[in-house]
Amino acid sequence: MTRDGQGLELGNADARAVAALDFVTQEWLGFGKRFADFIAAADREEKCLMLPLVAASLVLTMYSPEGQAAATRYLARAQRLTAGAGARERAWLGAIEWWVEGDTDRSLQQFRRIVAEWPRDLLAGKLAQLLAFNRGEAETLLEVGEKLLAGNPDNRFVWGMYAFGLEECNRLDEAEAAARKGLALDRNDPWAHHAIAHCLEARGRMLEGVAFLHSVSDTWAECNSFMQTHNWWHLALFLIDLDRTGEALALYDERVWGVWKEFCEDQANAVSLLARLELRGVDVGARWADLATYLKPRLNEHLSAFHDVHYLYGLARAGERGAVTEMLASLEDRAARARPFERETWADCVVPLAHGLAAHASGDMAAAARLLGQAMPHLRTLGGSIAQRALFGAIHLDALTRAGWNDAALAILQADERERPGVAATKRALADVYRKVGRTEQALAAEYQAERLARQYRAAHGRTGEAA
Repeated sequence: MTRDGQGLELGNADARAVAALDFVTQEWLGFGKRFADFIAAADREEKCLMLPLVAASLVLTMYSPEGQAAATRYLARAQRLTAGAGARERAWLGAIEWWVEGDTDRSLQQFRRIVAEWPRDLLAGKLAQLLAFNRGEAETLLEVGEKLLAGNPDNRFVWGMYAFGLEECNRLDEAEAAARKGLALDRNDPWAHHAIAHCLEARGRMLEGVAFLHSVSDTWAECNSFMQTHNWWHLALFLIDLDRTGEALALYDERVWGVWKEFCEDQANAVSLLARLELRGVDVGARWADLATYLKPRLNEHLSAFHDVHYLYGLARAGERGAVTEMLASLEDRAARARPFERETWADCVVPLAHGLAAHASGDMAAAARLLGQAMPHLRTLGGSIAQRALFGAIHLDALTRAGWNDAALAILQADERERPGVAATKRALADVYRKVGRTEQALAAEYQAERLARQYRAAHGRTGEAA
């Protein structure tokens, strides 16, 4: 049998098929944007099973009806090319069949088995991590990373994949060290940049985060829209916590929104950033209305619970009441049809979360606090990262505060302060709640600490002269 660049056997593969698979592996792991060449090769392929299978997995990650339809076509072609395929390729076929059918649980387990038996299969590892990430399974994310690292210790991409699993398991020091080891092999790895951004954000090391992301941002120009916009999104989060909200809003306009407005990941980044800016008192103007134009067609897709709740909140903030009502009903129907492995996600998390987000957007803070509170214990199953899911915790906190649920708000704020003691906005929020519950001395102390932090931010910004 022919072997690819990772030493993996390929059935019925000529030199062009091997070159195409090697190319797409590097492009995918590096978050490149030159996938059209691979898709063209997959469309021409008439013998090698792996090309249409990889093409199917690529379009499935678009989380769109068009991607789903294309994946179905690629799968049908792959099913006609099984003669001469090896065990690994047949395992891939099963994984893609289950994914297309919507059984992402069985697909994930199949990709995990592939990685366990063939740890040199980096694309199988990437897809296993993606499916685990979408289910909020941080331990599986790490398990896959560990297996990949054991089989590919000199691969720069694997260090970033391993690091992200560590970060999502809150092993932050190890995660940062692993990501930096990958960058020592090659600084041009946006996923390792991303892992470090997560570690710095989790610790509240905002000044380091701004400096680090600026130092590597020159390498993102050739990345696909998601990786470009998402790493700039991370920079915006640091700027918001540094009270530099004007710069964060400029990043929204210049870097986060507008690269590929039709893409779900770019839409989620945009919704999340606008929401976080509004929670810090920023007037975002007509930006919600522009964003809603691209969200309206997605009311009934339900290909990703994580994306769905972002779409819903974006539409609600834009005042699209009819669309919100229709989407809430559609989400309830989707929850009623959930398979056992996804019932907690759709029924216990998405339905109350969506209704709570709609209530928050309409100003009904008591209902928002109650409904969002129901969803919070199940939030992990929504998927996304800890940093991404933090948006919903922030909206819940805002609802609690504005509804007058001071004790609950205070407990959350005190926990936030312990985790990230250097954020002035948290100190200000604490001061407000302390004053409401009659704890004047603690309110004054928190206000003093907030002002001292703000002065430190301004002084550091003045010394470095950083620009967003």
